[in-house]
Amino acid sequence: MMDSVAKDLTKIQEISSKLLSSLDESVFFPTIGKLLHDHIGADQTLVFIAQENGSMKLISKNGKHLKKGKTLEKGMGPAGHVIRTKKPYFSNNTDRDPLFADAKEEGIRAELAIPVSHEGIVIATIHFQCIESDKDFKRDDITAVLEILNELRQPLANMKMFLAAKHLNESLLRQIEVKEKEIQKRDSGVSIGDSFRIEEREIVGKSEAMKTLIHLADKVAQADVNALLIGERGVGKEMIGRRIHCRSIRGNKAYISIDCSALDELALEREIFGEEGGSFKEVKVKNGLLELANGGTLFLNNVDRLTLHLQSKIHNFLNEKMAFRVGGHMPYRSNVRLIVASTKDLNELAAEGKFREDLLFAVNTMILTVPSLKERQDDIETLATHFLNLHKKQEEQKSLSPGVIKALREYNWPGNVRELQNVVERAYILSDGMIVERDHLADSVTECQVEEAAEEENVIHFSEMTLDELEKRHICMTLEHLGGNKTKTAKMLGITVKTLYNKLHSYGMIGNQADA
Repeated sequence: MMDSVAKDLTKIQEISSKLLSSLDESVFFPTIGKLLHDHIGADQTLVFIAQENGSMKLISKNGKHLKKGKTLEKGMGPAGHVIRTKKPYFSNNTDRDPLFADAKEEGIRAELAIPVSHEGIVIATIHFQCIESDKDFKRDDITAVLEILNELRQPLANMKMFLAAKHLNESLLRQIEVKEKEIQKRDSGVSIGDSFRIEEREIVGKSEAMKTLIHLADKVAQADVNALLIGERGVGKEMIGRRIHCRSIRGNKAYISIDCSALDELALEREIFGEEGGSFKEVKVKNGLLELANGGTLFLNNVDRLTLHLQSKIHNFLNEKMAFRVGGHMPYRSNVRLIVASTKDLNELAAEGKFREDLLFAVNTMILTVPSLKERQDDIETLATHFLNLHKKQEEQKSLSPGVIKALREYNWPGNVRELQNVVERAYILSDGMIVERDHLADSVTECQVEEAAEEENVIHFSEMTLDELEKRHICMTLEHLGGNKTKTAKMLGITVKTLYNKLHSYGMIGNQADA
């Protein structure tokens, strides 16, 4: 045992005895936080308690209980890292450490994060932070904290069991509540629209562009008006439409989405308006989406692909709140909010006669522009980490290396959020360890950056040199941008791997190929 811990052993044992008789989280964790704060001597000590959904809630600061502490999203920052790895982590220069993205804003120079666990289950994390002091964290600090926590192992075991029982009880109560609502619906009768009820999905992103968009979307939700969403493919227009619906007075009714580019005119008309057929004695009716979404929301994606005939029928429906099924002679009524989305400028299409102005005026009561991924660079790391570990168990979660984060930030993302999700899901599969490296990314991401870098180097940083010198410089730059991967470098340069090794050997950068 370290001498510094041995001196406080009596005090630690007294606190251990006190905690054995307490299962009050507002007392338990602040007490541990105060003990460790006094021992380590950082500017501030924070304790985050693990929540059932994987997020972390701040419960104590410098040994004082916080009733309304902030919540960290699942897997984010140093807390998410130490929970995944179940190992302590520290940085004495947070400006250069990608794990501490928010540290600069909070003025934190150095931070030590340690998981509080029992039998492999993390119940909390403790963060020691230096703001004004010039203290640097060392391995001895980690050892001291772990020794103190080891002396508190029995109280921690009790708290782990208490929290597990608490989370189980909360889960059972939620299941009972859901079952009670299902019984109430069954007894009262369920409308056809209930089959299309949805739940709001989390929109990941804290950039200013997304904050502005989400704020406007919430205002639109309360106004109950038609809306037009404009944005590139893959930016998440449907997610915004879903949020508007779920946060509106229509949130407990149907939400139905259809892509207007997926069907021909007649098939699309049947889907949206319904169809009647059969004989005079036996009429067969197929309900359209406008009927199924009664009381709720209909989301029309790629609305610019509607023919002028269908545009006219939809405009008439919005005016009259009535529509005719295909082949039908009697109208039906429906109360539907319409949210439409397009990648094109509908004003330009209207000017060209390809989109009806009266329909445009009917749906653009509110216009929301969904930013592309290159317009919300601050969200790329957050989104990538979210998609990387989406639906993964805690022990299966992985981290992105600094090289990967840099590569993702530098790529132009023509496919936006949808492309980013595909890239990181593929990288997760290719990565054998717990860290995703640059060479696990798709070639389209890494090769594009090499080409752009080479072009910029040639145009902007021209200098006189021989052809041999130019060749060496180009080979070295390509190798660096591909993270040292010689196979990819040779492929990019259009030479064999053997030729690449020979050239690197001639530059004195490696030994002969056999040694490599």
